[in-house]
Amino acid sequence: MKRLLSLSLFIGCMAFAQVSIAQTIAWFNPSKVLNNSKDGKKVLKAQKDLQDKFDQAVKAAEKPLEAEKKAIETEWSNLQANANVLNDKEKQRRMEAIKKRYDEWMEKVKTGQANLAKQQQQLTKEFQKIAEPFSKKLKTVAETVARAKGYAFIIAHDPENPQILLFAKAEMDITAALIAELDK
Repeated sequence: MKRLLSLSLFIGCMAFAQVSIAQTIAWFNPSKVLNNSKDGKKVLKAQKDLQDKFDQAVKAAEKPLEAEKKAIETEWSNLQANANVLNDKEKQRRMEAIKKRYDEWMEKVKTGQANLAKQQQQLTKEFQKIAEPFSKKLKTVAETVARAKGYAFIIAHDPENPQILLFAKAEMDITAALIAELDK
């Protein structure tokens, strides 16, 4: 009898805890908050501007390398086309010159790739630096909304691309409330 009472008390507590927990968890779609809030749009624009600037720098760096590559290819084609009229010594000299130019070009490409990797790391840091104030503000706003509505947890969840949370009740979505609070 004592065991039955303990078991029923335990089951009752667990049922209450499950109902209580289920009612205190809310979720929001981070992509929607970022894309639809004023501050989120500013973050996205600033990051896009940085990305565009980076892309232009990459194109500017690639342009002379591409031109040099075409010149080497043209020189190689000319050598092949004129191979019949050149003596072996001249063919060998031209091939060595082309190989030297190609090797130098490859070194420039490798150096450019290393520089690009460093610039991409810097770009990532700058993206994070731009997003950090927004993230802090979102956290503060989420905490304000959670306290006002009595939520114990607010979880980031994208219903279109679930990664951790595979299902969330639509009525527990507070994305619009967060956007409204952010835009105040």
